[in-house]
Amino acid sequence: MPIFEIICLAKSIKHGGICIAGLKTDGSGWLRPVSPKHDGTLYPEHYTFNNGHEPELFDIIRIPCLREDPKCHQPENWLIDSSKYWESVGSLTLSQARNLLSPEIQKYSDSPELLGNSEKQIPYEYLETSSAQSSLALVKPEIIQWVVKTNYDNEKKFRCHFYLGVNRYDLPITDPIWIEKISFLKEGTYSCEEVIEKAELYNFEPDKFILTISLSEPFPPSGQEKLFCYKLVAAVINVADVKQRLGWI
Repeated sequence: MPIFEIICLAKSIKHGGICIAGLKTDGSGWLRPVSPKHDGTLYPEHYTFNNGHEPELFDIIRIPCLREDPKCHQPENWLIDSSKYWESVGSLTLSQARNLLSPEIQKYSDSPELLGNSEKQIPYEYLETSSAQSSLALVKPEIIQWVVKTNYDNEKKFRCHFYLGVNRYDLPITDPIWIEKISFLKEGTYSCEEVIEKAELYNFEPDKFILTISLSEPFPPSGQEKLFCYKLVAAVINVADVKQRLGWI
């Protein structure tokens, strides 16, 4: 039974549960643990540690798996062993943080074409004939804006606008921690400086944001039958905040 250790770099909302993903500590790339559910969504019975705690961003997690479970849209998937507890084996070390958050961060992405193209989504029929090379990426964007909208049910929705090179992206945010930080904002578009000031995130710096991007499960846009996999902002990371927590000067 393979057991992997990952640095948790995404814990995002997914279909009433969550999606977790991270980089393996052995340096061999990304891993997304998935449950036996049809869409791989993780629920508390899958990811809760035996001490009752849950994985958090930057935790080092040891995950028992059964086998690889790659999909054409998510080649990094591994099926978890649901009979075994996950284990927390510490948090991101200073050395690991320096490697992850260094200026060479683009080695984890295919910028400026994000996960294979410059659009916000990829047609599933295309992926069925030409599987994604990756469905996860760390990126250091330029000119970030945070967007709050209200839908027909008067629910707030949150998006991130940013540039990678000449390409502009407009992606939904599925990071529940970041959503909580900005949930009080009124409908509108905000710069990083404005969000930091209004949310009183004094340990954040406006030019130090890094995003974990993930490719969604296939689903059709409203009123259509054609399936698409959408790019999501699965985690929002501020390097200055991480440095402060680790005592990295």
